Amino acid sequence: MSRVITLTTDFGTGDGYVASMKGVILGINPSANIVDITHAIEPQFIRQAAFILHTAWRYFPAGSIHIVVVDPGVGSQRQMVILQTPVAYFMAPDNGVLSYILYELERGQEQSRKSVITTPDNSTFEKGLPEGCKAISITNQKYWRQPVSSTFHGRDILAPVAAYLSLEYPISAFGEELARLNSFPVPQPFRDGNGHLTGHIIHIDRFGNLITNLRSIDIRPGSAVEIHNQRIENLSTYYAQSSGLIAVVGSNDYLEISVRDGNAARVLGVNIGDTVTILDKLPL
Repeated sequence: MSRVITLTTDFGTGDGYVASMKGVILGINPSANIVDITHAIEPQFIRQAAFILHTAWRYFPAGSIHIVVVDPGVGSQRQMVILQTPVAYFMAPDNGVLSYILYELERGQEQSRKSVITTPDNSTFEKGLPEGCKAISITNQKYWRQPVSSTFHGRDILAPVAAYLSLEYPISAFGEELARLNSFPVPQPFRDGNGHLTGHIIHIDRFGNLITNLRSIDIRPGSAVEIHNQRIENLSTYYAQSSGLIAVVGSNDYLEISVRDGNAARVLGVNIGDTVTILDKLPL
């Protein structure tokens, strides 16, 4: 049985780009099982694609191949890569879109959150691979679709290579081994000057829910949440439990700020990167 292949892109569904990639894959492996994660990533929004992939990939069978095509640098000298982890394969341009994958693998090995203050920015840096992982630069043109378009490497490089990979070809067949991949700093919560744990909005979903980088382990019973000069007392357990502005731990264990039957992003006028603070209630 061939491996599952997932697709995450900013292509939308109004053009033939996604279908073209699927056609190339099926032309090489007619038995391929292709699953769409999303094609609604905002154009060129690498951080959004990185986060959504991070929330979805673990629910697929071991050995699945996850293709991400959000590629502002298509046609440039940036590399196309395969990252092999103990449980899955990831194929993408080497532009930071695998940052959350690298971080969560590293975090899982350390069993703790890094105590660094990191705020969202657009910089990238070269990051070493977590233990047990392997990466290659896709350079062997034998497995590419020819001729290769300078504007559609998803179709002409990633799709055919993924098809061969799904047929159990080793990743060493496709190129040269890499020791490092490009990554952006994954923002971490920090203690502010008053000792309160402060996080950031890292994603806004289609409902306008504000997804933060604060997790359930960061929230003590009875704590309040402050965002944009609005204070939310106590944590809700589901969206319909309270009216107005609510704080709830979502299905991916991230603290979310929501508005029942409304759009929290519009109500508050906030953006990705804005801060959210946990206000621990002190004993009397």
